[in-house]
Amino acid sequence: MKKSNTTELGKTISEAREKLGISQRELARLSNMDCAEVSRIESGKRIKPNILYLKGIAENLNLSLVNLMKLSGYSDIDIDWGRDLSEKRSTKDYQEQIKEYERFYFDILEDIDKRRDNAFACKGVIADLIDRIELSKIEKKELSNDEILEDLKKALALIRPNLEKADTSIYPKVDTALLPKNDIKRSSIKYSTLLGKTTDEE
Repeated sequence: MKKSNTTELGKTISEAREKLGISQRELARLSNMDCAEVSRIESGKRIKPNILYLKGIAENLNLSLVNLMKLSGYSDIDIDWGRDLSEKRSTKDYQEQIKEYERFYFDILEDIDKRRDNAFACKGVIADLIDRIELSKIEKKELSNDEILEDLKKALALIRPNLEKADTSIYPKVDTALLPKNDIKRSSIKYSTLLGKTTDEE
């Protein structure tokens, strides 16, 4: 039974641990920490655990390290700044980012299909109008301006949604800490103004 004064952090960890059927002792062993520390965290006695402990817990319980850090009271600067941000992200954080990209991908495909349907419908109205104009020439019976105008209005209404900007609310929320890092190395090649050629530096 959980103590009434447990924190949201302690509750989150204990519920995830119990759901997986892992004891506090086993979690401590897997996370390379003392069992007493796990107990302190879950009971709410340890308010702001070491990030390394939190990462071990996050990995072994499939929790978001970012979420655990927020529940521990770490600031956005603590979470999003540092020499190696990947140390402040767990496998769960990477999985969540992938889900964001997947949702965005399928939302975009759906939007493309809708725009394509609009374009085909618009094309149908215009093609029908062209056929009617050509037929009127053969039959020597001109279409009225009102008839032509009505069809053009239909075509415009059909194509208008395609001219609207994409809904930015469906864009994935990018966690820059999860992006691959490109190490930019300084070039060892210099240009000698005396020799008029490039030289390599060791």
